[in-house]
Amino acid sequence: MQTRILVTILGAVVAMSGTTAHAEFHVSDLIYVPVVAHTAGANGSVWRSDVMISNVEAEDSIDVAMVFLPSGLRNNSYLFSDRTEWVGGREADSFGIIDERLADIPPGGSVVLEDVVEAYWPGHSGLNGQGALVVFSYLADSLEDDGSREFRNMTVSSRTFNTATLWEPDPENDGEFLESEVTYGQLLNGVPWYNLADSAFVSDQGDFSYLLLDGARDDEFFRYNIGIVNTSDRQTTLVMRIEPIQPDGQPFIVENDTPIALTVTLPPLAHVQYFQIFSNIFGMTDIAQARFKVSIDQWSTTGTDPHPTFTTYGSLIDNGSNDPTTYEPTFEAPYNVDCMWPTDDTGDPKAQGPNRRLLEIPSLW
Repeated sequence: MQTRILVTILGAVVAMSGTTAHAEFHVSDLIYVPVVAHTAGANGSVWRSDVMISNVEAEDSIDVAMVFLPSGLRNNSYLFSDRTEWVGGREADSFGIIDERLADIPPGGSVVLEDVVEAYWPGHSGLNGQGALVVFSYLADSLEDDGSREFRNMTVSSRTFNTATLWEPDPENDGEFLESEVTYGQLLNGVPWYNLADSAFVSDQGDFSYLLLDGARDDEFFRYNIGIVNTSDRQTTLVMRIEPIQPDGQPFIVENDTPIALTVTLPPLAHVQYFQIFSNIFGMTDIAQARFKVSIDQWSTTGTDPHPTFTTYGSLIDNGSNDPTTYEPTFEAPYNVDCMWPTDDTGDPKAQGPNRRLLEIPSLW
């Protein structure tokens, strides 16, 4: 249980300080993969996703279980009523889909799951074959009938890629070319539960209820997609606001001086992705150097202990090659360094703990 306690303490301290860890903190026992796919895309692209899971424990083997949240503004809470649609490593745990590689992953060991949507949920592959994954890890063979488990930690990442044909000059035959199949892909790190945007994390330390996405562009050369996952509990619905921001930091404005924005209702555990969001949703073209703010506009629940949270992602895709670039979300406030590397009351970074700033800008004299 020690590793789980360390992670919980990190999340608790971060929450009290009004901030959330982001960069390089990817380890957890509960991780959301914001999107995986086996689907056709624009310009003849066909996307599929491989997922890599690694056991970061020093001594214990782990088991992993996961479930797919299909896209399409649908209420996916029913998937948590039983284990019918779940993938796990042991038949004794009554998972509907069994892959023995997900049982007894050794300390430091890894598993790569190729084309996960087609492999485990082929009924959801196809034109709209995409969604999110919810992944759980625990001490090997510790899952109980009631769903309780002994928490252990992992990392999860996904690579979503498209195949293409590469033509290269044949060195042995002048004027002829050799044909080979290549891939263009993008990495998405899994999002631990403590990195989710949370409607409750608003204080004088910062507002961590929304996320920003950079790299937005829509023109003849590039297109931009946005996806959102409702990571709340099984009974909480989110009304999300997606607002494009101009390079000067100001919102885009319509004729009546109202900022342009899209609001969308996400049922519990729903996933949605907007393709070419500028042109298809906002009717705008020739956009460059823009950003998006994604936030919870309001929420509702039928539960007694709601936790309204979400995560999001952006994807910039080259229209010529279908080569994608991932834009992971960011909070608009910095990570609270004192949470992990505290100083004393004087603020002297050397007074308590190591000085983390090992390099500085060189002096001019």
